[in-house]
Amino acid sequence: MMCELCGAEVPRTKMVTIDGTTLSVCQNCVKFGDQKGVPLKKKTGVPPDILRRLEARKRRMTVRDVYSTAGEEVLVDDFSERIRVAREKKGWKQVELGTKINERVTIIAKLESGEMIPPDTLIKRLERALEIKLMEKVELSVAKKPAAASRPLTLGDLMKAEKE
Repeated sequence: MMCELCGAEVPRTKMVTIDGTTLSVCQNCVKFGDQKGVPLKKKTGVPPDILRRLEARKRRMTVRDVYSTAGEEVLVDDFSERIRVAREKKGWKQVELGTKINERVTIIAKLESGEMIPPDTLIKRLERALEIKLMEKVELSVAKKPAAASRPLTLGDLMKAEKE
């Protein structure tokens, strides 16, 4: 067998990961990577608060299937328009809204332009200050028939529902 790192002919190789690439290497080259099967060292030093924020962002940014979120509350599609209209009805400028909910003006501007999706905590503060609803329950528009309850929903079921 041949070492994929140094090219030496050896009787036996080991699998190691070097910079995200798995290679078959000789005993001398094992020291340059992490052996496959051995857990990689976890990066430390990342504060748990930042990890929580990253996870929350990942959940917010994932595209959700309407059928999997049925009955859940999700952010409305026109949240930016609702925020802007409600602010203008109250006669507030972006600075005033930012002051009332303890948020920077740039964040308010990004929300109103749709550049930013607000986190759950900010949604609650906006709803309270502007007296609007930004979260709505997702409802299935297709009425399930008793016969269809025993089997999953198909495209044919949706087409029939549109015709009715």
